[in-house]
Amino acid sequence: MIALLAEAGARSIVLGLICHAGLALTRTHSAHVQKTAWTTMMCASLIMPLLLYLPLAPTIPAPSVLVRSTPSLILAGPRTFGWLGVVSSIYWVIAATLTFRYAMGMVRMWAIRRSARRLSETWAAGLDVRATDRMAVPATFGSSVLLPADFETWSKPKREAVIAHERSHVVERDCYVLWLARLYTCLFWFNPIAWWVQRKVAALAEATSDDAAVGITGDRPAYAEILLEFAQYGRTAGGAVAPMARSSVSHRIERIVSETSSSRMPTLKRRLLAIAALLPMVILAALPLKSAAVGTARANANAGAPRITSYDRLAELSRYYPAEARRRGIEGVVVVAVTLDAQGLPTDTRILSEDPPEMGFGAAASAAAQAMEYSNPTGHRVQFPFRVRFALDNPDATPADGASQP
Repeated sequence: MIALLAEAGARSIVLGLICHAGLALTRTHSAHVQKTAWTTMMCASLIMPLLLYLPLAPTIPAPSVLVRSTPSLILAGPRTFGWLGVVSSIYWVIAATLTFRYAMGMVRMWAIRRSARRLSETWAAGLDVRATDRMAVPATFGSSVLLPADFETWSKPKREAVIAHERSHVVERDCYVLWLARLYTCLFWFNPIAWWVQRKVAALAEATSDDAAVGITGDRPAYAEILLEFAQYGRTAGGAVAPMARSSVSHRIERIVSETSSSRMPTLKRRLLAIAALLPMVILAALPLKSAAVGTARANANAGAPRITSYDRLAELSRYYPAEARRRGIEGVVVVAVTLDAQGLPTDTRILSEDPPEMGFGAAASAAAQAMEYSNPTGHRVQFPFRVRFALDNPDATPADGASQP
């Protein structure tokens, strides 16, 4: 699990760099389009572990190698707690802590929303607007707009600016995106790009809502003063809601005052084009090795394909069986791809799938594959995938060790 999350985190960094480069090369300045692109990248990163886990490799038609061994005589012995166990424990403790804090914030905001007084004013038509004395700053929670209890003292321009800002959050589903971004940081807290993307998406959500408010009021300096007024109240349940202003809004105020035009909401077609442009990159970032191995296996399915010719260098296959797995009576299956040169010598091995993971079967299969001998009739460099199955025999069964190629 930890290895899968680490690989997914590394590939999400590559995907983030590609997204950043694409936006820079196309000179995309629209906050709406940027938000769509980064939201797509974030969602792809969230499901990256699932994409990596898709069982594409086990369907490769390939020979199998059987590694037999007898169960250890110390099955009841104490379980060792190696470095992988320590890393796993640290990961889960931090992830659980962050998730718990996030859940508590959601529960608190849900209670505030539930106790808030729903407004039926004409200017709130079409929105679920509620007033509460437990909020000092206007905010959006889900599809509900929460206003401070003193909203009745606001001037009409101020109220219109606030409603326009929060309406944009509701229409754009910004709060739900922020919830996903917070979940992303809880699961991938070790990945710096997760925290960066969370801040980036939140900043773009505020930028698009600021543009909507300025488009209604038409008075940039006055709207900047409203933001500055709300900013003095500090942060409000970060991650659970989309507050109108946080403690630091200097960049937003500078943008509002300096720019002369606002970013308009793009059409659905333009949003879909931004998403479609990223999809090929998502696929390449998630499945580069597996897709290449599948294509290689299909290309080698015809006559003259590489094959295993000798196990002579494997005097005892049982020595490759992971000791911890043998001690605990666990069997496994690994699909490994061996890169052969033109002479059929192995130059590299890659693990395509490992079940169960984190038991050492992948490393054992890779070591065994390097010790085998191959034939490569193709005459050029090629990847040759095959399965390695680790099975435990009955202690009374014979032979104890062996290799077969069914």
